[in-house]
Amino acid sequence: MKKVVLELKEGDFIVHATHGVGKIQGIDRKKLAGEKHVFYVVKTEKLTYWLPMIDSKSKRIRSVSAPATFAKALSVIRRKPVLLSNNFRTRIKYIKDEMAKCSVLANARLIRDMHARNAEKNLHVNEHRTLEKLKTQFINEWGIASGNDGKTAIANLEKALSISISKMIAEE
Repeated sequence: MKKVVLELKEGDFIVHATHGVGKIQGIDRKKLAGEKHVFYVVKTEKLTYWLPMIDSKSKRIRSVSAPATFAKALSVIRRKPVLLSNNFRTRIKYIKDEMAKCSVLANARLIRDMHARNAEKNLHVNEHRTLEKLKTQFINEWGIASGNDGKTAIANLEKALSISISKMIAEE
């Protein structure tokens, strides 16, 4: 899959695989290790970071998804969850690999499957933080993409997750 180069400017929203949705506040020039670099200054809900312009070609950065993508994501979340590995290290590697895809649909699968694991066996504290972070990023991006309010998005996400859990319970 060829990565699309983003043409970014001040005021654009982007999604970073780790930091979530952010808005480009401007451009900054810095000298690091004797070399001049140009950065986008990106502000998220919780932090401001400097994204090297060269990294705008990274697979870890993308534009905000279209509203229709969130309808597909909710459909994914409503499906029966896939059981995550009982091996902690295997599970963490899988979660990190999926998050690195920087995809709404990959994150939707993670939200569904991690939520189901938490319902059955309780997630490790760090996994629980990751799940909450994924949910927040999902809600924030959906709000920007569709202009809906957070309360509606949260209610729709929670309903989809409860449908998924009911499918898991029905097959036990």
